[in-house]
Amino acid sequence: MLHYSAPRKFEIDDEVALTGTVTAILASGRARISIPSYGSTYSVDPPPRTRVGDKVVLVGDIIRIDRKADRLTVRIDCGGIITVEPSAITRLRKHRRSR
Repeated sequence: MLHYSAPRKFEIDDEVALTGTVTAILASGRARISIPSYGSTYSVDPPPRTRVGDKVVLVGDIIRIDRKADRLTVRIDCGGIITVEPSAITRLRKHRRSR
């Protein structure tokens, strides 16, 4: 389960959640969503009965961290890779490293 009070030190393989807003429902049934700090819209298969203006949560794993540019690259579980600012992350589950 993802934690709501997320520490802000990110590491590779941490599981994160991003919240996007549905901007349009396409004729194909997919939804176009806007993600904070992501430069363009993103298309996903939405949950049933999703409407324009609804919030959609995307979950994925961090695959790259650019500390100079203050950006995180996330591989979304539903497919695709996006790069966002750390402020776009709404929840975080730290990856547990085995010793």
